[in-house]
Amino acid sequence: MELNLCWWNIGVSPPIKKTKKENSETIKLAKDYIKDMVEKRHLDIVALCEISEDEAIDFEELANELEMDYIDLSGKVGRVIIDISIMYEMSKLEYISSKFLTKLQPDNRTVRVGVRVVFKETEHNRFITLFLSHWPSVLSADDKVRNSAAQELRINIDKILKKYGSDSQFICMGDYNTNPYSEAMVDILYATRDYHIIKKKRELLFNPFWYLLSDKKTNNIGTYYYKSAPSNRWHVFDQMIFSSSFLYGTDDCFKLDVDKLDFHKILKDDNECLDKVFFEKFDHYPIFCRILHER
Repeated sequence: MELNLCWWNIGVSPPIKKTKKENSETIKLAKDYIKDMVEKRHLDIVALCEISEDEAIDFEELANELEMDYIDLSGKVGRVIIDISIMYEMSKLEYISSKFLTKLQPDNRTVRVGVRVVFKETEHNRFITLFLSHWPSVLSADDKVRNSAAQELRINIDKILKKYGSDSQFICMGDYNTNPYSEAMVDILYATRDYHIIKKKRELLFNPFWYLLSDKKTNNIGTYYYKSAPSNRWHVFDQMIFSSSFLYGTDDCFKLDVDKLDFHKILKDDNECLDKVFFEKFDHYPIFCRILHER
């Protein structure tokens, strides 16, 4: 049994209050790309970001066409806008529950932490929890806000570890609007790139998406492209982070196939664009992973 997962911030409907722009062309393009990725990569879970309930009908139609189920996870908690949805392969996964995660700060600001989604894999009856996040952007919030989101996310992770132990299976994925080496990711979420240290320190999380920081070449690499940046235009904002059970769990745990971590790259080393339509319409790359049940 294998499960192929995708995260993509498609940028159709950012979680801010403003007059909605005409985006039917972008929606159609996004649907075309998603259909192609699902079919070519055999995706079982597609988590999408910056989709409001206004667009849900379009992507639910796509899910039906692909014979997948669709969950609209958009909504509001006070003034905070949640902008996430998910498509999944219902022959492999049973949807159990979902919950919005937010944090009310002492200054009365509510921070958007994410959405917790629980699935049960149907062949082996393993529960897999997804924490889907879109943290406030660098344009609208400072590091303190993202640190606060990381702290609340870690609290929810610790609850799972305390209740179910180190072999519990959960994946954090999202647009964190911060790089893998930031204080929020390393010092608060406790996500490390060190594959081996996790074997002894099972409550650490594994973040393999450090590898997108450099390709040892001309470095046209990352998941988010900000063309107006004064120095670095590419950032690794979109990441998938795994509980230690995906590396060192018991035999009945799913395991991460580290060779199948991937992303949708459309720039060559010489900066030549392989897909100008994508590059002009979307500023985030989709990212992918594969998990396996070896028994």
